[in-house]
Amino acid sequence: MNKSRKYQIYQQNIRKQENFLLDVVNFLLGLVIIVATILALLGIGGLLMHMVVFFLGGTLMLLNAIKNFRRKSLLAVTFSVFTLLMYGIFAYILYIYLRMG
Repeated sequence: MNKSRKYQIYQQNIRKQENFLLDVVNFLLGLVIIVATILALLGIGGLLMHMVVFFLGGTLMLLNAIKNFRRKSLLAVTFSVFTLLMYGIFAYILYIYLRMG
């Protein structure tokens, strides 16, 4: 069996994994969060950009919690707590944003 055939079999096995799509979404969401955080730290977007960062961060934590609940891991509880924390900060910033007009 040549190397390219082994590589093709390896790729097929990865795609068949249950959490592969979730891992791809986590990776892409993480990249978006990094870019949004840099923009927020540079002052671009103001309060709205901070809301985006915390909303996306909460979503990332939620996806990780779902992934770990399937494995019945204690990390799922930790991710759930941080999900609530991130969405709570998001809600607080949204409240401030709406009060400002």
